[in-house]
Amino acid sequence: MHGRETGKRRGVAVNDQDRFAELWTDYLEGELDDQGFVDLQELLAAEQSFVQRAADLLQTHRLLGLVVAESPPHQDAFVRQTLAQLPKSQDSFVTEVMSQVVTQDAARDGGLEPARRQARRDRSVLTRQVGMVSAVTVVACLLYAFGAREGDPDAAHVSSPHVRSVAERQVHMASSAHAKFFGELPPPVGAALLPQREYVLMSGLIEILFPAGATAILEGPAVFRIVSDERLALDVGRCSVHASEGAEGFCIETPVSRVVDRGTRFSIDVGETGETEVQVIEGAADVYDAQRFEGSLGAAERLVDGQAKRFVAADSFATETVPFEATSYRSRLPDRVISYQTAPGPDGDAENLTSVTVQRGGIVSRLPVDSLIPSRVSWFRSTTARPYLCGAVTISSPRLESLSDTSLVTGVINPDGSLEPLSTDPVLEGDAGTPGMAIRFDRPVLNGPGADVLFFDLQAFGNPPDGDAFHVSPLKFRDGLQSLTIEKYDLTMESPEAKVLSSFHVHFFADKATSLTELNTLATSARQQNNKFRGLAVGIDLSELGYASGESVDGLFIQDALGDSDFVDPVFIAGLPEQE
Repeated sequence: MHGRETGKRRGVAVNDQDRFAELWTDYLEGELDDQGFVDLQELLAAEQSFVQRAADLLQTHRLLGLVVAESPPHQDAFVRQTLAQLPKSQDSFVTEVMSQVVTQDAARDGGLEPARRQARRDRSVLTRQVGMVSAVTVVACLLYAFGAREGDPDAAHVSSPHVRSVAERQVHMASSAHAKFFGELPPPVGAALLPQREYVLMSGLIEILFPAGATAILEGPAVFRIVSDERLALDVGRCSVHASEGAEGFCIETPVSRVVDRGTRFSIDVGETGETEVQVIEGAADVYDAQRFEGSLGAAERLVDGQAKRFVAADSFATETVPFEATSYRSRLPDRVISYQTAPGPDGDAENLTSVTVQRGGIVSRLPVDSLIPSRVSWFRSTTARPYLCGAVTISSPRLESLSDTSLVTGVINPDGSLEPLSTDPVLEGDAGTPGMAIRFDRPVLNGPGADVLFFDLQAFGNPPDGDAFHVSPLKFRDGLQSLTIEKYDLTMESPEAKVLSSFHVHFFADKATSLTELNTLATSARQQNNKFRGLAVGIDLSELGYASGESVDGLFIQDALGDSDFVDPVFIAGLPEQE
């Protein structure tokens, strides 16, 4: 890698703040060479006096990371998290930084280098305006910027060895599922978690990875803090810990106890009054009295495979044997759509799906879009005139193909529905036809472990943040088959992995479309959408409709759940290939 020479190598006498500003700017721009990176590390290690300022300026420097980030989706993740957390006194700074982001976005269509040079000058000014922070703050910011790329299979190959080595030395978010945090958006996968900061996980699950290899899966509601690279404080809630070889000695602190791993898998459940239940699934764990832990020579109690106890502290540390429950331990997060990758549209935002990363049967796979099984609309009936199509200002013919292409801003949207899901076969002909839409797959989809069908929905702020609810039903019912109502997507409006989508037009119909022919021929008027939409995604498990493992499915019936005034907007539906 080549870039500007660093201040140290030129021998220019500059103070630490100016030198750090130059090195940091080079690093964020991807122009820092190997020697510069060493210089940066040395300076960070020497600047312990800035530790106190780190907490106050962390969010501000995350925004600086945003200004120079190369990836638009990650820029958006920075914006969403920062706006949710920055104090009001920093609103003017947010506005200034956002103006820089807009400038860079506009530069994608042309004049990129001049805009980049200007942004580079602006970043130097902004860096000096807000001052410097300690090693803890800067490394956290850099990890936030690059950690998100680590979690993105498309970006993994561009991360430098330096970045990977830094990430491995930090406690960071390894994965999440439906996670909601109090007062903030979830940290992106790969983001460093700040030491001694209280995190409140309201619901969902997260997996935290510690540098030595220990992992902790926390279930909301939970309140926790990162104490150190080898300690997690759990004030309330449940977590499952796996300490792999080399991670022995990992400690969970609770209000009444210290649970120290001795090479094991165990679960901990901390109640509202601090009582702590420990279930050892494999190996051993030593449980200490929290009041006497430091300097203690012996464990209060050692638990081994199949043992479970509750620990309380009142006048004295007390224990109580409880039934062993192996199901209390969670070995992994649930199967789900983890993320997706796209190619940008003309405005630089996400448009065409290129691949999707899913967990099925506990196995994480990245599937290229051409490996997915396309679907096509085979029935459509509405009872009220509304927009039924979205895409370019002019919809290509035949219109129905808009659901089958790889674009996440084209589709057959706003299908009719029912408050109650179907329990009998939908009628797919005539005036008595069932409101909604039927899809047929280009080839049968086999029911395997986890999700079998991928479903994308357009969503804007002001719409349900968990996604528009819809019913999915068999085209032919039989004993054992049922409809499934999806009320919460795998990737919601609060998921850092949900991308901002490229601009598009909605096509309004003057009359209701009661058939495919009318959907394809009725006059429409196009209207540009000015709001920013995100692409939400959910996996549909055919087993939840009652299909047997290995059974093939030719098609499905989709209806809006009609629980509110918002309608579901399918822009991409595809079957997942058989798992190898």
